[in-house]
Amino acid sequence: MKKLFSIITLILITFTATISAQEPITFTLTTVDDKNLTVSETKEGLDFHEFKGKAILLTLFGHRCPPCLKEIPELIELTNEHKNNLEIVAIEAQLYPKESLKEFVAEHKMNYNVIAGFDNDDFVAYLANRAGYTKGIPLPLLIAINKNGEVESVQAGLVGKSELEQLVKDLND
Repeated sequence: MKKLFSIITLILITFTATISAQEPITFTLTTVDDKNLTVSETKEGLDFHEFKGKAILLTLFGHRCPPCLKEIPELIELTNEHKNNLEIVAIEAQLYPKESLKEFVAEHKMNYNVIAGFDNDDFVAYLANRAGYTKGIPLPLLIAINKNGEVESVQAGLVGKSELEQLVKDLND
């Protein structure tokens, strides 16, 4: 019996060590203008390898979502005003094909990183799961990541311009 207990304990220790040593989950996302973004999970948030030291507003939006459409001009302004310390990454979560999304981005003059959720549904599912949304994602969904890669807030619904400005300031402090 002692031998069986020792074997089970050894298996559990080995299994735990293997899980602890695993690499973090990493995603490669491609923007509509064919720029690759590498994102790895961390205990506290998400590490966007290309945007080290910058605050990130990660937003999930829909091309037919009225509040989402309303926030586009505000995100354009934020991008213009905070070029040195902010990146916006927007993922279209209503499964709009990449080619159609390219036209949408040009039509709306979106000057930030836009990604087709259609081609990255594994990342969208990962975000939904990590944010606690198991039965659909409310749109728009904003995930605010500070300059150290830590998620500071997750907000469903439209966020006003003044609140976004304050959020960018807080993320960079």
